[in-house]
Amino acid sequence: MSIYRSTDPTTWDDVDGIIINESAPAPNVAGVAANIGILVGQAERGLGELTEIGSIGQFFELFGKNDSFGINKSLKNKKFGRLRIIRVVASGAVQAKEEFASSATDRIRFKAKQGKGVFGNAIQVKIEAGSSSGKKYTIKDTTPGSVMSQEVYDNVAIASLAANNVFASSLLIEAEVLSSAAEPDNAAFTALAGGSDGTVADSDYEAAIAKAGVEGAGNFLFLDEYNATRNGYLELHAADTQDKMVILCGLENDSVSTAIADVANYRDVDGRIIYAYPYIQTSINGSLVYQNPASWLASILTQTAPQIDPAFTRNAQFLVGITGLKQVLTRAQYINLKDAGICAFEYDQEIGFKVKSGIVTQIADSSKVTILRRRMADYLTNSVGKFLKNYQNAVNSKDNRSLVKGAIIGFVTSLQNDGILPKDSEVKSGKATLVDTESANTDASIAAGFFKIIWKQRIYSSMRYIVLSAEIGESVVVTEQA
Repeated sequence: MSIYRSTDPTTWDDVDGIIINESAPAPNVAGVAANIGILVGQAERGLGELTEIGSIGQFFELFGKNDSFGINKSLKNKKFGRLRIIRVVASGAVQAKEEFASSATDRIRFKAKQGKGVFGNAIQVKIEAGSSSGKKYTIKDTTPGSVMSQEVYDNVAIASLAANNVFASSLLIEAEVLSSAAEPDNAAFTALAGGSDGTVADSDYEAAIAKAGVEGAGNFLFLDEYNATRNGYLELHAADTQDKMVILCGLENDSVSTAIADVANYRDVDGRIIYAYPYIQTSINGSLVYQNPASWLASILTQTAPQIDPAFTRNAQFLVGITGLKQVLTRAQYINLKDAGICAFEYDQEIGFKVKSGIVTQIADSSKVTILRRRMADYLTNSVGKFLKNYQNAVNSKDNRSLVKGAIIGFVTSLQNDGILPKDSEVKSGKATLVDTESANTDASIAAGFFKIIWKQRIYSSMRYIVLSAEIGESVVVTEQA
């Protein structure tokens, strides 16, 4: 008789034989990403979907190299960790296309593959006789600064495209067969036509921001260009999704008093909103321009671990592309900005440009004012929450509850060993961690299907206020203290 495999103990004695009860070790908690930025803005091309960028070359291919667009300018003179982009596409934008005919009948239609926009009018198609059969198609992008290679498809029979669309791999066009009764006539390089960027409205930003509403889209959402309406969209997105932070800012010429009055419109209870100030000067193509500070702050956040305060002085290394600030601020102004919940930038002669106070707009709850607190809370709870999916609807037994407790403690221990969380020895009184999987679970709650976990976790604070108490003078006498 063959070996029988089963993890169900009630079937093991059904009949004599060999039963294999194979199981895997209990799952562990794995840390989720905490440094994914999402940039929403305008670009020369792109499909308008959430797209992760792995290199600057890939960015140029997918979104273009035109520095007059907001997304391109936002990437200048700075680096990012992980970055995802959503192109804002105007509702009135049009995709470029062109039909090629024979005997007065359209045979094939080509459209600009990388979305709607005027850029598609620069894509050209040439049709010649195939080397041995069918037609030879040559496609090129004549956009200034284009990094797209010319594409050649030889010996293409229009009747075979339904079964084998050789144009599917194209980065420039998508093809639609209109009639396969005959091949299209030969044609010199012919540009696609009708592509239009349209006029981008605030509502188009709203539609693009909504595409970041999927679980795990990213950790920080910011824009290429801001106004009050778009700030409102970001505030609402943070409240609706509750899984990421958003970076807001005002207008370029806003004074300190204007920024303080404006930030009062963007409070929340979870500390997910950051209001950055002031605008930042940098050089783009040889000209000094002012940019909103959101992309500079996002650059820091995507390149640092969640327990690191963005105002940490060593983060100045990420801001070397800054040449100046729109506003030169006094100590009193920085105090007022901090009290209002504004994350401001400063210039320190010994260090360079840096963040002054890494805070959020939430100022009512003193335990939620720092950006690092929100980042760490998201990192820890999202990591454990993802792990708990392994136990969804599992048997609510003490053994399973103990396995969950052990996995969380193991996760915390690994973070302590990596210096991300403090150990018990770093707490003056009490402990740094408590994981309790029993006391909140009563017979009634277990019967109702609840599994309640109490997790209390101390995280590192940052040295926001360093106080050196010094007594210096000719009459000072130092004695040993018992």
